[in-house]
Amino acid sequence: MKILYISGSHRKKSNVNLLLKHAKEITGGDFLQLSDYDIKYCNECWNCLQTDKCSLLDDMTNVLIPKLLEADAIILGTPVFFNNVSARLKNFIDRTWCIKGGLRDKIGGIIVVGRAYGHQSTIDAITSFYLKHEIIPANRGVSGFGHVYGDILQDVEAINGTENLVKRIVYLLNKLNKNKN
Repeated sequence: MKILYISGSHRKKSNVNLLLKHAKEITGGDFLQLSDYDIKYCNECWNCLQTDKCSLLDDMTNVLIPKLLEADAIILGTPVFFNNVSARLKNFIDRTWCIKGGLRDKIGGIIVVGRAYGHQSTIDAITSFYLKHEIIPANRGVSGFGHVYGDILQDVEAINGTENLVKRIVYLLNKLNKNKN
């Protein structure tokens, strides 16, 4: 069972990362902080439509896309930025166009953390990404409330929601694997 925990937070010490790492402690897997990688912006060249590969050579092409393709489940985490995902996560999402069809039937999870509002539209943005790639959303996503690093540890609903999310992902992966055999 290969699970990727991908953080769209710009900060290493973030509430999003606390929830993602808590989930990873339960299931294992790989934690990826997008700010650690060189990811260029999609230049809309459309070369990938002819070659099935992105023409940009960076960490997205060389490191992250191979990890996405071999993963069984992907959990995206982001702070809420103007009722949406962070720019870093949006750039990552845009760069997956070249592997359209390659993520089909993987399980997707969502963790968002914001100060007061905008959680649902952020979850909707990630859900739309999952549906475009035919990734199966595990549930409706986790909404956490926090501003200063560590605030999320007081959000019992977010902690419980994170635990339930990973349990659901493991359940779905086991069901899918059982049906393959």
